[in-house]
Amino acid sequence: MESPHQSQHPWRLAVLVSGSGRSLENLLQVIDRGELAAEIVVVVSSVAEVRALEIAAAAAIPTHVLTHRDARGAEAYSAAMYEILTPYRVDLVIMAGFLRRLLVHPGWEDRILNIHPALLPQAASYAAGKGFYGDRVHAAVLEHGDTESGATVHVVTDVYDDGPPLAQVVVPVLAEDDVHALADRVFAAERVLYPEAIREYIASHPELKL
Repeated sequence: MESPHQSQHPWRLAVLVSGSGRSLENLLQVIDRGELAAEIVVVVSSVAEVRALEIAAAAAIPTHVLTHRDARGAEAYSAAMYEILTPYRVDLVIMAGFLRRLLVHPGWEDRILNIHPALLPQAASYAAGKGFYGDRVHAAVLEHGDTESGATVHVVTDVYDDGPPLAQVVVPVLAEDDVHALADRVFAAERVLYPEAIREYIASHPELKL
């Protein structure tokens, strides 16, 4: 049973970004409409001076930048990330176009979600893993000749794009598609899928709330 303290505040989310912040922007809009009982308490970017940081600043959300030069290697980078996140009492970490590997340290198991712009595990062998993000994923799907693509929300583990899938959406791949057309169609589906998956995950895992 939740304690009274737990029930009185929304879930505290950290959003990890690396670029334009479209998914961050979408989550803020969903929260503002009252469709997700959560608040974004911190945004961390792996890249400096990206639009995502501007979006967070405009929403008065604390921001941090942690580049690969700040902490070299997955272990050091992950330790530095959790040092940033811990003071914010984060319930759930949401990767939103985040391009760095984050190892799952003790106490953070099942607390980190990611969305990948392809169907997993179906496309795991040719459109997922290290180096596959953004347009590279869509190019691989087109090269493979798939007639369907989509997006997959999954729990993050120590292996890229390999965690247990939580939700998935399928979109058609059209004969006339190029990388940008397919990317736009997949992202439009992601805008609905990711908030829904987060909402369902929160509802089914009350034990994760701090």
